Amino acid sequence: MSTKMMIFAASALASAAMASAQAAPMWQYFPTACASDCSQTIESAYLCETQYTSSTTDQYACFCEAFPSDASGCATCLNSNNAAALANLLTSTVSACPQAEQQCFFECSFDTCASTDIACQCDGAYLENIYNCASCNTANNNTGTTQIADFNALQSSCAAQNYTGASDSFTTVPLASPTGEDAYSAPSLTATGGGEAATGDLTASGAATAQSSASSGTASASASATGSASTTSKASASKTSASATKSGASASASASGTSGAGMNFAPIGGCLALAGAVIALL
Repeated sequence: MSTKMMIFAASALASAAMASAQAAPMWQYFPTACASDCSQTIESAYLCETQYTSSTTDQYACFCEAFPSDASGCATCLNSNNAAALANLLTSTVSACPQAEQQCFFECSFDTCASTDIACQCDGAYLENIYNCASCNTANNNTGTTQIADFNALQSSCAAQNYTGASDSFTTVPLASPTGEDAYSAPSLTATGGGEAATGDLTASGAATAQSSASSGTASASASATGSASTTSKASASKTSASATKSGASASASASGTSGAGMNFAPIGGCLALAGAVIALL
């Protein structure tokens, strides 16, 4: 059977690239001189980094969900203490976080199935990823993206081909957020500014490299933490969540529609019309 090719919206790719470049600030880079002015920012960064150790995307989502109220004053302190790169990253999150949430970057950030792998596309966990992404897009009125109607079309196609995953019950999952506030103990900072904090690449790709270095004890801005923090990671299915509730809107899984899900799945009895559906999956 033929398959439908995945289509990407250029505008969606552009916004996805913007969001992908963002990252949560690493607490290890904060100068000791800014411990007070950046106390809330450090707390959010520390809790998110230690709780979501396996995903910088989850760390960023967590930081956005627990966005610190002292970010502006903290950035001022960072600029005054030779940590301009860190200050710029923090300042950029002020607008980048709400934009990423509105555009459902976190909900739609997951690995997509191969174009010919119908079993993968009809797997229950994958369908839940699509449902989470579509629910968020529908709730936020993100046109030209995967919608609930697209999810319904994919689910129906999978069910008609007897894939058991299509009969699962699908729910949305909250975005990553810190859970250790009550047990939080401020880490001991040892950084003094300069180096990566001043001129480094602290975007998502740079943060991943720096974090790997920090975990092995070779980060240029090392720090030791007091107390302990739980380190948990989320399953791939729960990696995507819907901000429908947060935005004050809701999306029903029973919404009807005839447009294809935009995924590469085998249609029933020939081609299932895409009807112009455009996909914004990363």
